[in-house]
Amino acid sequence: MNSIRAKIGEGGRVIIPSAFRQHLHLKIGDEIIIHLKDEEIYITTPYHALKQLQTRVKNYSNATGSSFSLVDDLIQSRRVEAGKENER
Repeated sequence: MNSIRAKIGEGGRVIIPSAFRQHLHLKIGDEIIIHLKDEEIYITTPYHALKQLQTRVKNYSNATGSSFSLVDDLIQSRRVEAGKENER
């Protein structure tokens, strides 16, 4: 179940084969995420996309190789930006 040929229908619609929908637990009305990368179209679920991002963030490290908190880094960046805005 790696690939299947399909046709683009009216309005650019593509039907996701039932085996794929069942594997991803997709139902009518469910949201999906579609993105383009290197001339390929990828379709995923919001749940799977979130899991991928959580894995990336969990394993994030700075240039020296030591782990640090992205949240703390974001807060510090926002404080610096706010300080610059207050100076204007």
